[in-house]
Amino acid sequence: MFVVLRLCSWLVAAGLLIPLYAQGQSKPFAFPEACTACHGSVTKYPVRGVRSQYQTSGHRNLPDASYSNADGCQQCHTNEGFIEYATTGKVDLKALVSNPSEIGCFTCHAPHERGDFSLRKANAVKLANGVVFDRGKANLCANCHQARVMPKDEVRARPIVAAPWGAHHGPQSDMLLGTNAYEFPGKTYSKSAHGFLAEANCVTCHMTQPRQRYGLAPNIGGHSWRIGGEVHERPTLNLAGCTSSGCHKELKQVPNKDLVDVKAGGDYDADGKIETVQEEVAGLLERLINKQGTGLLQKARNPLYDVKGEFVLNNKTEQPIEIVAALYNYKFVLEDGSKGVHNTKYAVQLLMDSIKALDPKFDDSKRPQ
Repeated sequence: MFVVLRLCSWLVAAGLLIPLYAQGQSKPFAFPEACTACHGSVTKYPVRGVRSQYQTSGHRNLPDASYSNADGCQQCHTNEGFIEYATTGKVDLKALVSNPSEIGCFTCHAPHERGDFSLRKANAVKLANGVVFDRGKANLCANCHQARVMPKDEVRARPIVAAPWGAHHGPQSDMLLGTNAYEFPGKTYSKSAHGFLAEANCVTCHMTQPRQRYGLAPNIGGHSWRIGGEVHERPTLNLAGCTSSGCHKELKQVPNKDLVDVKAGGDYDADGKIETVQEEVAGLLERLINKQGTGLLQKARNPLYDVKGEFVLNNKTEQPIEIVAALYNYKFVLEDGSKGVHNTKYAVQLLMDSIKALDPKFDDSKRPQ
């Protein structure tokens, strides 16, 4: 102990350690100066603010965020599994993480090993169907936010044996590029500018700080990864990333609504009025499943969903390919979460074609080309 104290005294004298006083103590203890960049009172890196944002995020709070610890799921659902994947390029499918923890700061960054906040993994990502996602820092996100299967392997006449069936919950990378949904034979599919503009990526839009106060609210922007939230009891969108990138200089929010004020190119959902893109896409989704029980997937001969929109388990009934394809695309668009913002043309085309396959009378004359 004497040797340690003498060493600390020498480091303090050399300026390598900062003497601090614990409450009620008269003698100092030493704190490494380098640590104050993150852990001091006034820091070089905004760790406290970032952590406040993270605490509100889906990575921390969604019920499925850190629940899965087997069969490869640990790669994205546990901190330890992702670090193993980032380090070795794979995870042991049969192994279990002894004490799994949720995705957090050290999942994506390794400051204590590297001395900075660079990303653990930022190389291009090959999606399930072989298409390459390469959007700089957003590549880290694409490692997990992608479909896990290909429609050519899943979409066929078959029973649907479980509610979680489909592309797997987070196909944002696929949607952004306009790939890997079920594309009906004879139809041509396109994509919005988000499909090829390098600036259109996860980090630019979801992590740019609002232009108002630093955080606006901890649950919007930065490491909350959310575009929108509630501020002063009012729905508020942070569109700073979209406007500062030079892509949308005049992009605005619909007043008092959690909607981007971008008018659709037509009445896609055939309800007699042209609304915002997100409202049109929501209307198309509701033509397949809704709370009134009138959706096409609810009124089919052997419905997959009941009148309340709840999944009906019937693993013995073989569903026709049109039903399976429509469900695959419904989930693909729904679980992308952007209601068409990520790739308007592709999302609308997928839904309109799915509806037309189940209802030949549906007016698809406004389908974007």
